[in-house]
Order: sequence, then C-alpha cells, then structure tokens
Amino acid sequence: MERRVVAVQAEEDEMVRQRQRQLVRERGRRIKAAAELGLARSSSGGRQWGRALGRRALLLRKGPATAALSSSTLLLETSAGQEESKQGKAMEGEAEQEEEEEEEMMVDEKVAVLRQLVPGGEAMAVERLLDETADYIAALRAQVGVMRALACLLSGLGSPPEKEISVTPEKPI
Repeated sequence: MERRVVAVQAEEDEMVRQRQRQLVRERGRRIKAAAELGLARSSSGGRQWGRALGRRALLLRKGPATAALSSSTLLLETSAGQEESKQGKAMEGEAEQEEEEEEEMMVDEKVAVLRQLVPGGEAMAVERLLDETADYIAALRAQVGVMRALACLLSGLGSPPEKEISVTPEKPI
C-alpha cells in the first residue's frame, strides 16, 4: 500500500515539474517575442531588420513551431546559396587570381554570416547590409540598457549605475 502511495506521489511530482518547465518555456517565448517586437518598433519601420524582427515576433506569438520552421528555412536557403557561390569560384584556376579569390571567399563567408545575424539581411546588398548592421547594433545596445535598468529595478537594487553606452565603435573599421 505504501509503495503505491509513493509511486502516485512521484508521478504527481513529475507532472508538476513538467508543467513548471512548460510554463517557463512559454514565459521565455513571450519575453523574446516582446523584446523583438519592441526592438522592431524602435526602428520606426524604416529599417529592413526592424521589419524582419516584427515579422519574426508575430511568428513567435503564434507558436514556437512556426518560428522554428521559418528560421530554419531561411538558414537552408542561405547555406545553399553559399555552396553554389563557393563551387562557382573554385572552378577558376589562374595562379595570380588564387590569392584574390581566397580573400574574396573569406569576405563572402563573413558577409554570409552577417546576413544570418541581421534580421532581414538575407537579400541585401553589402553596402546596405553594413548600414543596417550599424543601426541594428545601436538599437541592440539601447535595448540592453533598458533591460539592465528593468532588471535592476525589478530586483530591488534600485537604479543601475550611470554609465553611458557609446553607440559609435571604439576602434575605426
């Protein structure tokens, strides 16, 4: 009799833990969607990354399966394009151009990574991508500052230390 009570109690405890994990995942999904939507709205609709984040935030609100599908589709499309680009460049064989091609491939790979990091950057020209990236980084820094202030306020620590966040890069590019 005692074993049954212990077994039933263990099952109930496991169900409670699973429900708690589910609630934490749901809360995390909502927080992420709210943060991305806030960041998208801060771009005033004039930036490609802002519009892309807005679309992604709406997908996150619908559910994690929809958002995972759309982001994995984008990654597959981007990586397929990268492979085609690499194969086309590998066919050229002149010795003088090999060094230039290798350097160009390195730049292309870095641009491809940047396109994956900046929302909506998959189809942008390099110049526009760099401009959008700079604006996106500035918006992310501002969001981090707001989130730190909220965390300090909510944790009871009062206001965060007054430290100005520079929006310009410290090292020239």
